[in-house]
Amino acid sequence: MRQGLHTAMLGAMVAGALCAGEATDAPPPTHAEESHRVVEAIARLKLPDRRDRLQALETIKRFPDKAIPWLIKAARNDDALFRARVANALGLVGKGDRDAAWALTVLLRDPDTFVRREAIAALAKVGDASHVAQLEPLLEDRSEAVRADAVAAIVALQPERAAERLLAWLKHPDARVRRTALGELLRLKEAGLAPALPALAKDGDAGVRGDAAAALAQVAGKEAVPTLIGLLADPDPYVRATAIVALKDLRAGTAIPRLLDLLADKNEEVQAEAVSALGALQARTAVPELTRLLASPSRQLRERAAVALGLFRDQARGAVPGLILLLADPDEGVRQKADLALRLILRANVGFQAGGSVEHRQQAIVKWNDVWRKAQAPPKGK
Repeated sequence: MRQGLHTAMLGAMVAGALCAGEATDAPPPTHAEESHRVVEAIARLKLPDRRDRLQALETIKRFPDKAIPWLIKAARNDDALFRARVANALGLVGKGDRDAAWALTVLLRDPDTFVRREAIAALAKVGDASHVAQLEPLLEDRSEAVRADAVAAIVALQPERAAERLLAWLKHPDARVRRTALGELLRLKEAGLAPALPALAKDGDAGVRGDAAAALAQVAGKEAVPTLIGLLADPDPYVRATAIVALKDLRAGTAIPRLLDLLADKNEEVQAEAVSALGALQARTAVPELTRLLASPSRQLRERAAVALGLFRDQARGAVPGLILLLADPDEGVRQKADLALRLILRANVGFQAGGSVEHRQQAIVKWNDVWRKAQAPPKGK
């Protein structure tokens, strides 16, 4: 009883300290307690419920010196998600451990894509350059994501050869490897990337060409503008859209005539990027066409056009009636952008709430029409 009273008093003291923001440090678990927890968790690894097994994994990860042998055994589980979590756990606790690295190399050949990806990431954490040989076959994996992960892992394990390998992979037969190598070289700011970009902008894969367009803007700056304008005629919409964004970022006014043509592109994403670019570049000749797009059946184009017109301010006064009509648009985002554009163009605010009731929107339309009438009225005395 005395022992029970002592325990209760101790519990009350700890609770009081927590409430006061002065929690006491809990005594570290004894070796016996650690062993008990690990044994209990190991037993739960065999339970049929996945949640039990995953909770057991979390416990085992806290005791790395005891965990690795049991994690290696758990890697043979029939549950793919569980094997993936085991791989992740080995990456957290197995740094420098040969057995952990060996188990992960086995999981690199797992039939499940998610397991292979987790094994790659874990091996990059626990392994060394000697494990690159096990990763290289994954550059030919059936999964694009696995191929990309393998590139990043090999670079991480052999950083001293990163530039050499990545530059060589720009000519790899697999497009995903080329794209990943391009992205890694850009991240590393490797000087050797710049000379390779013109060829990559003509690559047979649209993804590579698009990524090369984005990289050109970052690496070559204004010098890339002619190449990027040429890419606006690319047959793939991803390339055209990426080139538009790059030209917008470079403030390339020479691209305006081609961007105007792309307002009629067959691909909506290309149209949307062209709208945003023309607004950012303050292309006055685009205002009439942007105004017409306020009545587009595409929600995205209506919203982008409203934003772009707002950037023109006084030069877009002719778009005001169309913007007022959008305050009754069925899409809240479109209504919000229309109101923003009206505030920028007319330099007024009627307190419109895009998520307000239908009655509120109707009242706001009346108020904006009143502001518009006053804005058109000739100054007094003239």
